[in-house]
Amino acid sequence: MFVEADGFSYHIPAGLPEITIRLAYLFYEERDVPVKLIDKKKSMNKAIAIVLVGFRPNMETMSAIASFFYSARFRTAFGRDLPARVLACRISLWLKNTDAQFLLLSNRIHFRYRSKAFSCPEEMFSLSRFCRISGLRTNLTIFI
Repeated sequence: MFVEADGFSYHIPAGLPEITIRLAYLFYEERDVPVKLIDKKKSMNKAIAIVLVGFRPNMETMSAIASFFYSARFRTAFGRDLPARVLACRISLWLKNTDAQFLLLSNRIHFRYRSKAFSCPEEMFSLSRFCRISGLRTNLTIFI
């Protein structure tokens, strides 16, 4: 069912070619994927792909995914805890072939992006906040 490619696995329920995919859902592993996404009857006319990135995605893998599904927007479902929020930010950067450094000190997230330092309270940190603070425009959204 899932096809291996460049360090990740993917499945296109409707059987469409990769070039037609408009929405790619990113998950850690297959058991995280909701049944309604895999069900051909429910996703038959949708240009979606289900992508498994594993538990330790990296910049090279995400760059390969971005080039493989270059017309797609991306969605993640990694969770709402702090590591998942930081991972969503890193993936949004990796999809654009760039990176940032993140550090947690005294209940604040400090990050360096494009040689500029930023800070945000831990409880307020999210992908949306990261994009507003840093000015990053992303094609990644979080659904849960």
